[in-house]
Formats: sequence, C-alpha cells, structure tokens
Amino acid sequence: MGWAGALSALREPITRTFGELRWESAPLASPHTPVLGVVLYLGVIFGLQRIMRDRAPFKLRYATVVHNAFLCALSAAMCIGTLLALAFRVASLDDGFMCIVCDRQEHAMTGDLLWWMYIFYASKYYEVLDTVIMVLKKKPLNFLHVYHHAVVMCLFWAYMQSNMVIHWILIVANSFVHVLMYYYYGMSAMYPGIKIWWKKYITMIQIVQFVVDLTSTWPFPFLYFSSLGCRGSMRGWVFGQLVGMSFFKLFSDLYRKNYKGDSASKQKQLS
Repeated sequence: MGWAGALSALREPITRTFGELRWESAPLASPHTPVLGVVLYLGVIFGLQRIMRDRAPFKLRYATVVHNAFLCALSAAMCIGTLLALAFRVASLDDGFMCIVCDRQEHAMTGDLLWWMYIFYASKYYEVLDTVIMVLKKKPLNFLHVYHHAVVMCLFWAYMQSNMVIHWILIVANSFVHVLMYYYYGMSAMYPGIKIWWKKYITMIQIVQFVVDLTSTWPFPFLYFSSLGCRGSMRGWVFGQLVGMSFFKLFSDLYRKNYKGDSASKQKQLS
C-alpha cells in the first residue's frame, strides 16, 4: 500500500459514517442562517448583559473547562482531518495541487473535505458560547470579541456558498491557532490564578495567521480571471480580504495595548 492508499484508509471513516454531504440541502446552508445567527447572537448577549446587571456573576468553572476542552479537541480534529483530505487529493488526482487551489474539475469540495469544511463552518455557531459564558461570568466584552464571532458566521457561509476551495488555508490555520487558544482558556479555567507565560504568544500567532490568510489567497484573482479559471467568487474573496485586514488591525492593536506597554515599562525600569 502506497502513501495515497494509507491516506485513503485514514480519510474513509468520516465519509462512511456521515455519507455524502450536499451543501445546498445541509442545515445552516440557507442565506438567512448567518444573518439570523448574527441577530440572535447580538440580541442574546446584550439581553443577557442587561439581565446580569444587578446579579452576581456565575462561576461556571467546570462548564468552562468542558466547553474549551471540546473546542480544543474539535479544532485539532478539523485541522488534521482537513490536511489528510487535502493530501489525499494531491497524491491521487491528476490535477493534484491545482485541484485544492481552483477545483476546476469539482473534485475537491466533495466527500471528507466538504464535511470538514462544513463542520468548521457549523462550529462558528457553537463558538458563540464563548461570549455567553463571558457575559454570565460578568467578564468585560470588547468590540474585537463580538465583531469576530459575528462576522465569521457570514464569512464562512460565503466561502461554502461559492465553492471557494482555497479557504481550506483559513480552516487549517484557524483550527491550529484554536487548539492553542482553547487549551489556554481551558487551563486558565481549571487552575484559576495560575500565570501562563505563553499567553501573549497566542495573540502573536493569531496576527501571523491573518498575514498567512491574506497573502496565501492573493493568487486567487489572477487564477480566477485567467484561462485556467477557478471555482469561487470574487465578491467572497474581497469580503474575506476585508475581514482579514480588519482582524489584522484589531489584533495588532490588542497586542500593542496589552503587551507593548509592559515591555516598554520593563525596559525603562532596567535602564
């Protein structure tokens, strides 16, 4: 058995378990879903904030640990599963790498890869529990947190709707970062008061992630308008670029606010 055969054996269980997925008839595929998701998300969190105004915060220690452990494990599964599905296509299909960049022959967004993309998209609706937990614990919310959770529902719906296979880059990068992020949150909830020294590096990795997301998808317009052609949508690509640039700016500002000041004060004390 060659390595393509080994990859096939690893990727078959999810397709065998869930069967073939058709995006058009899948739950959450309606154009109204992300819009309704954003409206409900904002309504619930601001409504909860009002309800919690004169109440004591909930501790939710074990619920927070379980929530973050689940998302850490799910993120690892999505990252590895997507990479295996991509590797199988590169190894076994005639168009190889171009299949997972353009999918001109419609071989990429099928079977296990489509399932992992769909699971990733659906996970964005579950991840809003991050905010619900924060509100119930009366933790402060910032614009970045709320904006991030709201906009990704729309962004990944647009990618799925337009069959933009190249968005696997964002799935792999985001899932990898989320393994680290939710592990950190889970450990912080399990051991309150513990100081985890590598917290700031998560923000740094997130910033690098957005640079990778933006630059690695720049070839798409050239391929889309070339004689080769690509599946996908220019409107979806532009939307993704605008969201990616906004994330880069907001996370960079967050890093400067939280960590640059500390570094400057330490250097001043040492001088």
